[in-house]
Amino acid sequence: MKVLVVFAVIAVAAVMADTKILKYENVQDGEGTYKYAYETDDGTSHVEQGDQKGEDLTVQGNFKFIGDDGQEYKVKYVADGNTGFRAEGAHIPNEYVDKLSTLH
Repeated sequence: MKVLVVFAVIAVAAVMADTKILKYENVQDGEGTYKYAYETDDGTSHVEQGDQKGEDLTVQGNFKFIGDDGQEYKVKYVADGNTGFRAEGAHIPNEYVDKLSTLH
């Protein structure tokens, strides 16, 4: 859990270097459930929520950004102890996504 919070802080700090934060939310219940979100003026956004029950942490979220090619890229993801990390996005090749489940 602490690693995720640190990651969120680092991600926001990196984004803040050249852009303006339009929205930021970070909510934790102290019991293993959390939600954070941010949006910047360059079209980047990230929303994530997690729920820990015992040793099991389930995380789901999505993010989007504008690539160097000017296109908007969106990724939706879920991660849990049963099936690992799964991501969906129009730009992610299906053969890569299909192999992810066999890597954990």
